[in-house]
Amino acid sequence: MTEDDADEILMLMSQMWFSNTMLPEGTIKIWHSALLQLEKPLALEAVEDLVRNNSYWPSIAEFRTHYSSLVKRKNMEIKPIEREYLPREENVKRLRALRESLKSKG
Repeated sequence: MTEDDADEILMLMSQMWFSNTMLPEGTIKIWHSALLQLEKPLALEAVEDLVRNNSYWPSIAEFRTHYSSLVKRKNMEIKPIEREYLPREENVKRLRALRESLKSKG
């Protein structure tokens, strides 16, 4: 994530969890450096998920835990096979040949 992306996410978070008190400058810097290590799309998804369940600004630990679960879910995703399949007739022909070869062996 870039510096601008981290700033954008911090701005979004400050709008989602609006409060009359300002976050200390040090806290903002810590959040900024923590966000720089993350992927922007997943960080945004984490913010969207957390704002549904949390009334208050999450801790960095809460944010990281949720972000990590999103990363794991993304890595476990099974992508569909992207290739051309044989026509039905060709599949039937191959299945018949396979059955015949199995009959002759058994």
